[in-house]
Amino acid sequence: MAGTMTSLHAQLPGTQEQQLAALAGKDTITILVTDSGLGGLSVCAAIDSLARATGRFGDVHLIFANALPDAGSGYNKMKSMERKVQVFDDALRGMTSRFHPDLVLIACNTLSVVYPLTPFARETRIPVIGIVSMGVDMLQEELERHPDQSAIVFGTETTIGAATHKRMLVERGIAPDRIVNQACPDLAGQIERDARGETVRAAIRRFAGEAAGYSKNADRGVVAALCCTHYGYCTEFFRKALSGLTPAGVTIIDPNMRMSHLLFPRADSAVPRHAAVRCTVRVVSRAEITQEEIRSISALLAPVSLPAAAALRSYEFQQDLFPYTAE
Repeated sequence: MAGTMTSLHAQLPGTQEQQLAALAGKDTITILVTDSGLGGLSVCAAIDSLARATGRFGDVHLIFANALPDAGSGYNKMKSMERKVQVFDDALRGMTSRFHPDLVLIACNTLSVVYPLTPFARETRIPVIGIVSMGVDMLQEELERHPDQSAIVFGTETTIGAATHKRMLVERGIAPDRIVNQACPDLAGQIERDARGETVRAAIRRFAGEAAGYSKNADRGVVAALCCTHYGYCTEFFRKALSGLTPAGVTIIDPNMRMSHLLFPRADSAVPRHAAVRCTVRVVSRAEITQEEIRSISALLAPVSLPAAAALRSYEFQQDLFPYTAE
């Protein structure tokens, strides 16, 4: 992981591990989590829970800033990569200048693919960590552990079109015919509107069936990577859909949880540095979030973090969060 992330942040001193170690020594930390929608809120919720449980920091300020520029104007609908880069660059500059974070987590595979192309990536002194390399690390671990199995990478059109996960795995020695890329158009939006609905279940069954049909060794078991942060809300739907297609078992990989543990690597055993923890959670969005989306996602967040669910229900609508002009 360190080599991959260092290549994205060569201007920063030290490796990713060194940067995170320096942050872990702080008493007060501000973490900005961003996504092109609400999937990354699962990362925010898990961090809130871990921060309170571990006492690693005395004061934790969590800000989930939605990088979606406008309702109905998602990055996967933008006509070119250049346009995506421009909009996300503006979003990052607006968010970081407003909130002054110690760390930025891109809890979005689509935007993690876009990020290295932004001018912001070349100029910033803030540690910025994308989620793609975590999914790649987890896939590599499982594929090396089970050399007879194949992998399916589920993601948005932008993520799958970039083929970054497959390229990185091949560079690490994984045979390309063991990896199937499966785009899931519109699934993230459907999950935001009704994560438990039949529309989502049917779409997952369809995408799983398509992917299994292309998989070389699906009969020997499948490693399924949920490479969109929204998909982690529906882990069991993916498991059930794939289990009916392979008799040898399904391993589900959810990079959201690995990202959540970045600052809490030994969450179960670390000695608390602070007996009392003050943790605040804010949700900020330039795009209006519908009540339908709030109900759907807050219900999923509440079992993990009541503060994150409450922050979504009372989200801050900030249309000046970053500049945006529709095409």
